[in-house]
Amino acid sequence: MGLRFLHASDIHLLDLTGVGPLRYFNKRATGGLNLLLGRRKRHDEDRFDALVEASRRLGVDRLVLTGDLTNLALESEFEHVARRLSSLPLPVTVIPGNHDTYTRGSARARRFERYLGGFMEGERLSDAPYPFVQDYGDVALVGVSSAVPTRPLWATGRVGPDQLTRLAEVLRRLRGEGKMRVVLIHHPVMEGVARPRHELVDLDAFGRVIAQEGAELVLHGHEHKVVRGHIEGPEGPVPVHGISSGTAVAAAAPYAAGFTVYEIEGGTMRSELHLWQDTDFARADARLAVSPVAAP
Repeated sequence: MGLRFLHASDIHLLDLTGVGPLRYFNKRATGGLNLLLGRRKRHDEDRFDALVEASRRLGVDRLVLTGDLTNLALESEFEHVARRLSSLPLPVTVIPGNHDTYTRGSARARRFERYLGGFMEGERLSDAPYPFVQDYGDVALVGVSSAVPTRPLWATGRVGPDQLTRLAEVLRRLRGEGKMRVVLIHHPVMEGVARPRHELVDLDAFGRVIAQEGAELVLHGHEHKVVRGHIEGPEGPVPVHGISSGTAVAAAAPYAAGFTVYEIEGGTMRSELHLWQDTDFARADARLAVSPVAAP
């Protein structure tokens, strides 16, 4: 049994109902100002509705969202996201992004897991929430968290040594079972993709795990652009695909709102990139993607 799924990311659904001014006396002061100055105009929730309709039209089995479902990690936002995802006509898999752990308080309260844990059900090695594995016959989705709270104007990520150790064990076991392993992470895992202060700080350590244990595909979001490249695996290059924001108002590739449909079965994988064009999503040439440029 294979899996046909739609990968999207960074949908940034916003609902500030009932949020008082005291909630902004932390990192949200800069984030809230950013929203007021235009960030909220750079995303359109109607495009998420169009994405859901496209998933129905394209006959996918599952929607996969690689983080930044919220903006400021507030309860009202998580309630809104949970309502939206629970009402969809297909199952959903999620992992957190940096905006979903925007403050230390939201991370300590495990707000993402509390509101959206039902979309991360799967096998785990211990009581630790990440990585988790969702098994779909030939295919295993492996959810990793790189989401950590950071100082204002920073958006770095970190997997951490304990999670990386568990990830290596999970990938080794799945390889022995003959699974096609799709690793889900929010931050880019290739050099030269993330902007300064947006990087995965343990990118090299993550790369060593993939180089040793392998994977068939790594998917990410974070930079709001379509990216295609690879990192090294034990038996050759491992494809790495990043996707733009699923709700972006940006008009031009590679930053236009987008998603990719993957069909994986019997050891083969096909993908179709779709980008927003005028009034709806339409199939696009994958050559519109950005290739990573190594840092000087």
